[in-house]
Amino acid sequence: SGTGLLYSAMRGVLDLTDPGDLGVPVVPCDLTEPDQARAAVAKAAGLLGGVDLLVNNAGRGGPAPAEQAPGEEVHAQLRLNLVGAWEVTAAALPHLERARGRVVFIASRMAVLPLPLAAAYGVSKRALAAYADALRLEVGTHVGVTTVYPSMVASPIHDTTRAAGLSLDGVSRPEPVEGVVDAVVAAATAPRAPRDVATT
Repeated sequence: SGTGLLYSAMRGVLDLTDPGDLGVPVVPCDLTEPDQARAAVAKAAGLLGGVDLLVNNAGRGGPAPAEQAPGEEVHAQLRLNLVGAWEVTAAALPHLERARGRVVFIASRMAVLPLPLAAAYGVSKRALAAYADALRLEVGTHVGVTTVYPSMVASPIHDTTRAAGLSLDGVSRPEPVEGVVDAVVAAATAPRAPRDVATT
């Protein structure tokens, strides 16, 4: 689970469900369903009057060892972490181009520092960074493209790993979510969009 954030003069969120208490417009959609993703971006752009900034933050983790054949968990992580972000970005791009806006991808330190038993997540995040690099080559003259690389952040994304007895608790110290938010804000407001931003 997770969210895709779209910004204009006001903020909006694409998420699986609308919790009803965020204080910003929420457009429910499943980012792994291309038609839903495109329709949600169109609806959000209408509500917001355009899109100046897209933050691709949706993500899914869970055990997926490299030594085993790719099962449903691998496909689910690739669908959300990579293809979902690609779908949303492609749908938002005409709005971002009009606004000369920015897109920020939330990757992970695991894109460059893989961990055992978590191959799908690391692969999906490394591929996301490669997608961002390719996008930058294509539209970087008029849309800023940044990849942010957080370390471990305490969030529900770790629940399935913890339930499988593969917790990172005691192995990796979580960083505060505020550091990730600060990195995204810095990328979004810098005079020139940075290519890569580490949060620690």
